[in-house]
Amino acid sequence: MAAEGDPNRRVKVYMLGEDGHWDDRGTGYVQVEMIQELDSLGLRVIAEGTPDKTLLETKIFEEEVFQRQGDTIITWTNPESRDDVALSFQEAAGAQEVWEMVCQVQ
Repeated sequence: MAAEGDPNRRVKVYMLGEDGHWDDRGTGYVQVEMIQELDSLGLRVIAEGTPDKTLLETKIFEEEVFQRQGDTIITWTNPESRDDVALSFQEAAGAQEVWEMVCQVQ
């Protein structure tokens, strides 16, 4: 689990709106961990400066829904909710680290 303040894990969360534009849902720190509520390994983004606020919580699906866009962006379509989501990492190293963990699950 990454501690808040780790620039490698700092991300902006985007969701594709009905108008076809990416909506900024906030900035936080991504963690790869077992999420009890989902009974699955998942991604959780905790809001920057507000550790009790979760910006995103999603399981890492075994289907290959996650994609890498360049060095700093990971995108996917949630097969359950059909939401299009993107994480834009501050650092390429953080995107690579999380991508490798996602690939281990897929």
